[in-house]
Amino acid sequence: MKWACFAIGLPLLCLMMGCSSSPYVDGYLFMPRPAMADVPGAQPTVPAQVSAIVSIVGIREADKKLGLPESIEVRLRMDNNGPETVTFDPRSMQLTTGVLVDFPPAIIRSSAPAMLRPGESAFATAYFPFPGGQSYDSFDLQSLQLRWTLLIGNRPVQQVANFQQVYRRYYGYYGEPYGGPYWGPYPYYPGPFVGGVIIVHRR
Repeated sequence: MKWACFAIGLPLLCLMMGCSSSPYVDGYLFMPRPAMADVPGAQPTVPAQVSAIVSIVGIREADKKLGLPESIEVRLRMDNNGPETVTFDPRSMQLTTGVLVDFPPAIIRSSAPAMLRPGESAFATAYFPFPGGQSYDSFDLQSLQLRWTLLIGNRPVQQVANFQQVYRRYYGYYGEPYGGPYWGPYPYYPGPFVGGVIIVHRR
């Protein structure tokens, strides 16, 4: 009976104390998730030429086995909905903080440019190491901006996505933050944030 109580109580204790085997640093959430970016068609009635969705997955812990330093993980999907070939170079992705600190170039497993014919899609996962090899807690991460460049035919187009860090609130049984003698991480409530803005720059 004692062992049964221990087996039940240990997972509950870990849940309340935030125990996790996740490779991501707990407590860092960035919105919108995902952000959406469209390159408009030539006419208002024409569907978007290119659609992209992008999310900041989180702050990834260093992983020596994978050769990854502590970094911010970003995932992006791009769909070519137009009549022209679209070229996306994942190495064009740049990440900057709201106080204008640039991250080093991203670590990308497959860094070759993707050429998308009409109807095709591309996916990219990028890891942005922290500048100077410092840790995440040395930086103001309240806002982040991601930029990348496309070629639609021979025409370069730059897109920008803005993200805000949001915070989780823990509610007790009485519906108030940290209310009651027993409280846990359910349900959680994202704190206030300003939605991301997507900007398309035409050159």
